Amino acid sequence: MTSFVALRTGLLARRGFSTSACRYFTTAAAKMEMSEINQDSKCVPCEGIGAALSGEEATEKMKLVKGWSISDDSKSITKKLKLKNFVSALDYINRIGQVAEGQGHHPDLHITGYQYVQIDLMTHALDGLTDNDFIMAVCIDGLPVELSKKP
Repeated sequence: MTSFVALRTGLLARRGFSTSACRYFTTAAAKMEMSEINQDSKCVPCEGIGAALSGEEATEKMKLVKGWSISDDSKSITKKLKLKNFVSALDYINRIGQVAEGQGHHPDLHITGYQYVQIDLMTHALDGLTDNDFIMAVCIDGLPVELSKKP
């Protein structure tokens, strides 16, 4: 039986998608400056982070991501999209999964109503937001996506 990873990797390659949506480099465990968070950033292991971002720090870093909303308690960020159809939604989630595996940081992903995708990011180990969540959001925002033309 073909593995899910092999199927996913093959699908991505056939569609011309690089399996490394973000290039990686090692970062220090200290909190990153906003200018350091980009598609070249690499998530760090949760053990090396120390503590979650404060509400003020998380709100400031929201300037890095477009179309995301922050929870009232500043512990998570969410993005909701309406895609072209179910196949587009599933493909998009699989590409997000590929980035998440490469980064070692995994969002909660949902498909509802066959074409709506919701992405929730938080660092579960620290019960809040960290730079890793914003790195993932920037990487996800860099992925191609087929949005619905209907409102």
